[in-house]
Amino acid sequence: MKAEQAKGGAEKWLGKAQDCLGELTHDEQLQTEGVARQAAGQLQQTYGKALDEVSDFARRKPLASIAIVAGVGMLLGLLLRRR
Repeated sequence: MKAEQAKGGAEKWLGKAQDCLGELTHDEQLQTEGVARQAAGQLQQTYGKALDEVSDFARRKPLASIAIVAGVGMLLGLLLRRR
């Protein structure tokens, strides 16, 4: 899970470099790709942080985690059964 954060950070950094290179060369497509790469990196970092938090919660409170998953499963079952 820390790997996701590291990959996201690297992707953000590479996107920033690509954006700067596009700005220096006046290449709008390269700039746009750099900005998109930065956004993808940020998203990957956020995903990694969320995974860490969920994992930590599950370790600290395993019974609560099981109850939440069971509740969500029951709710989905009820919602899908009505269709």
